[in-house]
Amino acid sequence: MFNLEQSIAEWRRQMITAGIKTPVPLEELESHLWEDMERRVRAGADKARAFQLAAQQIGRPESLQAEFEKNQNTERKYMKRGLIIGGIIGVLVGMALVMPALAQYRHEGVMKNGEPWLFLIGSLLTLAGCVAAIRSLKKRTA
Repeated sequence: MFNLEQSIAEWRRQMITAGIKTPVPLEELESHLWEDMERRVRAGADKARAFQLAAQQIGRPESLQAEFEKNQNTERKYMKRGLIIGGIIGVLVGMALVMPALAQYRHEGVMKNGEPWLFLIGSLLTLAGCVAAIRSLKKRTA
């Protein structure tokens, strides 16, 4: 006799074995499986056949994992680009704060008013921007 709970547990195990281990995608896939099965049962299919067709509709675990990996690689690519752009912006803004403070120091021999703070903040932004850009470039080549 067909055991639906056991079949779903086996289906989950196959998904996990294929590499779909994070709870959110796995739960979402299982939710789609249940919805499809319920729709098929209401249409007149028995539970075993409904499960089989719903599992086929969702797809093989290996192909699903390949799609998830493709999606994650795209997200990583955009994250790396964002780090590079953020690093470049950090360097530019930092230098925009540092340069006037250095110009005043060179011209007058002292930094007045808020220039020491601008110099410090600009230096930190420049350093953080360089680190972010270099780290994302290193990871890109690795």
